[in-house]
Amino acid sequence: MIRAATAAITIAIALAFAAPASADPRADPRADVLAVVTAALTAINTNDAVMFKKLMLSQAIIAAQIYQVDGSLVTRTMSVADMADRIAAPGRHIDEQLVDSALLIQRDLAHVWARYTLDSDGRRLHCGVDSFGLVRLDGVWRISSLTWTAEPQGCPK
Repeated sequence: MIRAATAAITIAIALAFAAPASADPRADPRADVLAVVTAALTAINTNDAVMFKKLMLSQAIIAAQIYQVDGSLVTRTMSVADMADRIAAPGRHIDEQLVDSALLIQRDLAHVWARYTLDSDGRRLHCGVDSFGLVRLDGVWRISSLTWTAEPQGCPK
């Protein structure tokens, strides 16, 4: 029930931000950019692949740098459709939370760099850094790249 309510609220917020942003070049776009990132995390946490795809450019770059316990690195890349399929997978229950973030904006280009934690059924799976690249096209912010590291050790409690 809580997931359904959260998803409904997130959809309403995301649809509000799907409207063109202010035409005033002096308007501060930080709230709009952060709303898209927040909506993307909510889509991921609530298995809402439809919402996730609406927030992404269709040709967005998605890549994960996954560090193994032995220190080796596995790099995984995927399409928006592949990531949406992962989000919608039955039985998937995760809780990804941003710990802190930095936001940079130059005109119609934005970047959010944030430490995160990822839990499943109350167990910390990994942590790392999420990197969201966004572009504003026709007044609407969309995610153009989503990359992250996945660190299995040293995560905050």
